[in-house]
Amino acid sequence: MLVFIECEAVSVEGCLRELKEKAKILEEMPGSIEKAKIELSFGAFMGIKIALNIDPTKKAEKYIIAEYTSGKDVIERLQQKMQNGITDTEIVDFTFGTYTMPVTRRKYAVGVAVVNRPKKERNFENPSIEERRAILRKALELFGWNPKALNISEIARLFNVSRDSIYNDIEQIMKER
Repeated sequence: MLVFIECEAVSVEGCLRELKEKAKILEEMPGSIEKAKIELSFGAFMGIKIALNIDPTKKAEKYIIAEYTSGKDVIERLQQKMQNGITDTEIVDFTFGTYTMPVTRRKYAVGVAVVNRPKKERNFENPSIEERRAILRKALELFGWNPKALNISEIARLFNVSRDSIYNDIEQIMKER
């Protein structure tokens, strides 16, 4: 699946704010970013264009890190800012650019990175009571709230708890219902 994100503003701050807002669509999409291409343009307007190829069969948190700095030592400070958001991630693509304002001679550095953070698979070997009850609640809902439809011994074995714990969970769920 291809996704295009484009933003343009008269200021660096405005352009990055717009980019972060538009990048929120990635949170709702399934999949993982396989390839990305980023373009920055500077001038009277700051522009960012990003093309993403998303594989919907893989699972990952997808997001875009966009930062800027201005003043002295812009590259070093930009590097530090971006490093904070890149822990435990896979960087798919990144770019940076600098721009000096013609009149004020103020220098800006802008960095954009497209990253995936692999989603951890849920391990239900030792779920919390709340997680166990949420699963049981869904099972009861599917069976028309009839606890006799459940095999208590098998459920206790799956969750590695006693039958009494499962009976207690079901009793609590039925009270809350």
